[in-house]
Amino acid sequence: MLTPLLNAFQTARKTVLASLVAGISLLATSPSALAHPHVWIDANAEFVFENNQITAIHMHWLFDDLFSMTLIDEFDENFDTRFFGEENTTVRDNAFNALADVSWLTHLRRNEELVSFANATDFKADITDDRRVSYDFKLMLATPLDPTKDDISLSVYDAEYYIDIAFTQVDPVLFANTKELSCHFEMSEDEKNRIYFDLVAPIRADLVCADKVADNSSSGGLAPGDFVLVE
Repeated sequence: MLTPLLNAFQTARKTVLASLVAGISLLATSPSALAHPHVWIDANAEFVFENNQITAIHMHWLFDDLFSMTLIDEFDENFDTRFFGEENTTVRDNAFNALADVSWLTHLRRNEELVSFANATDFKADITDDRRVSYDFKLMLATPLDPTKDDISLSVYDAEYYIDIAFTQVDPVLFANTKELSCHFEMSEDEKNRIYFDLVAPIRADLVCADKVADNSSSGGLAPGDFVLVE
């Protein structure tokens, strides 16, 4: 069965060759392509708080060299190795917006139930000095979440495993505007939500938040041993 990404590509392929949708589809034309990922993303997330509740998640993606080259070749019209102005808009419209059909590959759970995002805002594509394409965008929640009352977890993955997404080693999860809360995260394999014929357990970040103590001390959002690399 085709993923929403591939379905979207079939609709857009007449006008767009190198988009996120197109790139995955072109790489998946041979039988062997179904056996493993062909696009890699390093990702980190920042939970945005208002009034001690989560209202949005700011995502940062960094694509692998090969797929970055595909995007650069298609969308860097003036060859300055940056996406500015209309170029950024074109990347958004042709290589990003279709990801709404798969929740931007971002899986937020409240008490193990998936939470839908209202929309994605503040999209910006860029190219690093070593010619890797990055995406920055903010996923807005329709209803704020209270991590002191509910179990909140975050995973980033493609259920069809055409794309392999990994949390960054440094600062994989951050917290913004937690003035009255002390928050950290705990990484583990998500055995409850395995993907790709149950062969892969995505990495999940479970949030742990509590009211700050009376002296307003804080761990700065992280605690020792929060990030554990799972081979």
